[in-house]
Amino acid sequence: MLGVYLLGVFLGALDTNVLGPVFPLLERSFHTTLAWTAWTVTIYTVAYVAATVLAGALGDRLGHKAFFTYGIVAFGVASVVAAVSPSLGLFLAARAIQGAGAGAVYPNAQAEGMRRFPPERRGLALGIFGATFGLASVLGPIVGGLIGQYLGWPWVFLINAPLALAVLGMARRLPASERSARDIPDPVGGVAFATFLASALLWIMAGAPVRWVAFAFAVVLGLVFWVRQRQAATPFLDTVPLASAAGVAVMVGAAIIGMDMSAAVFVPTLAQTALGFSVVGSGLALLPAAVSGALLAGAAGVLVDRIGPRPVLVVGLLAGTLGGLLLAWPHLSLARFLVAMVAFGLGTAFTMGAPLNRLGVGLYREDQAGEALALMAVFRSVGLAAGPVVLTVGERVRGFTGMFGIVAVLSAVGALLFAAVRTARGGAREALR
Repeated sequence: MLGVYLLGVFLGALDTNVLGPVFPLLERSFHTTLAWTAWTVTIYTVAYVAATVLAGALGDRLGHKAFFTYGIVAFGVASVVAAVSPSLGLFLAARAIQGAGAGAVYPNAQAEGMRRFPPERRGLALGIFGATFGLASVLGPIVGGLIGQYLGWPWVFLINAPLALAVLGMARRLPASERSARDIPDPVGGVAFATFLASALLWIMAGAPVRWVAFAFAVVLGLVFWVRQRQAATPFLDTVPLASAAGVAVMVGAAIIGMDMSAAVFVPTLAQTALGFSVVGSGLALLPAAVSGALLAGAAGVLVDRIGPRPVLVVGLLAGTLGGLLLAWPHLSLARFLVAMVAFGLGTAFTMGAPLNRLGVGLYREDQAGEALALMAVFRSVGLAAGPVVLTVGERVRGFTGMFGIVAVLSAVGALLFAAVRTARGGAREALR
C-alpha cells in the first residue's frame, strides 16, 4: 500500500523539474525566451498551491484514497494534452492541470501513509515521503534530458500516461480511508490566492503593458482573498499557526526551501552553458545530487526522530548555502560543480520531507494531518513558484553568478531563521523541540 502512494508522489514530483534540460527545445518549439519557458514550472506549482489545501482538507473529510485517485487521473490526462499542445498557451494550461493533479496526490498520499506508522516513528515516515519527493525532483532533469535528446520533448509527457494508468490499477486494491467530519476550506479564496500569486509573479517578470495589467489583477485578487479570509466560514488558509513566532518561521522557512529547490531546474542550462554539456549530459549532471540525496534522506528521518527537526534543517540549509556559493563563483570548473551537486543533495535530504513536515504537523491537531501537510506544501510551493521568476531576474542582472548567489543568500537566511527561533506557544513548542 505504501508503495502505491509513494509511486504517485514520485510521478507528480518528477514533473516539477523534468523540463530543465529541454528548456532550449521548448524555446525553439514555441518561439519564446528562457523567462517565459520558466513559467512552465511556475504555473505548475501555482496550481499545485491551490489544489494541495483544498484536496488535503477534502481528503480528511471524504477519504484520502479518493482524492489521491482523482489527482492521478487529472495528472495523466493533462500530460497527454501537454504533449500535443500546438501553442505555449495551451501547453501552460495543461501544465496548470498537471499541477492541480499533483497537488491532490501529495498531501493525501502522505497523510494516508503516515497514519500507518506509530507516532514515535512518523519522522521516518515523513522522511520516506520527503526522500521520494526530493529524489524525484532531482531525477526529473536526468529523465527529461534522456527522453528529450533521444525522443523529443513531447515524450517527456507522453510517458506519464501509462505510468498513471499503472498507479490507478494498483490503487484499486488500496483499503478505504478513514474520514473526519471537517469543513472544507473556501474554494473562492483558494482560486483567488492562486491567481493572485500568478499575477504577482507575472508583474515581477513581464514588461509593460502586461506588467501593469498583472499588477492591477494582483491588487484586486489580493483584496478578494483578504475579504474571503475574513468572511468565509472556513477560510482557505488556516492562519492560526501564524499566530506564533514558530509558525511564521516554519512557513517562511518552507518558502525559502521551495525557492532553493526551484534552482535545480536551471542547473542543466548552467551545465550546457558553462561546461559545454549536451542535453542528455546536462540532465545527468544532477546525478551526484540525486545519489547523495537518496543516501542521506533516510538518515535525515532517523535524526529527526532522535534530535528533532530544527538542527537537521539548519545543516541542510547550510549545505544549500555552500552549493549556491560554489556555483555562483565565476569560472565554474567541473570539480567545483560536482562538489556543489553533492552539497545540494545533502541540502535536499535534510530539508525536504521529515524535518520540515514534522514541524508543520506539530502546529495542528492529530486529526488535521492532511491540512497540516497541505499547508506546508502551499508555502513550499509558493517558493517553488516564485523561485524561477526571482532567479531569472538574478540571471538577467549578473548571469548565473547572480542566480546562484540568490540561492546562497536565501539558504543562509533560512539557516539563521531556524537556528534563531527556539520558543513558541501551543503545538509549535512541541514541533520546535
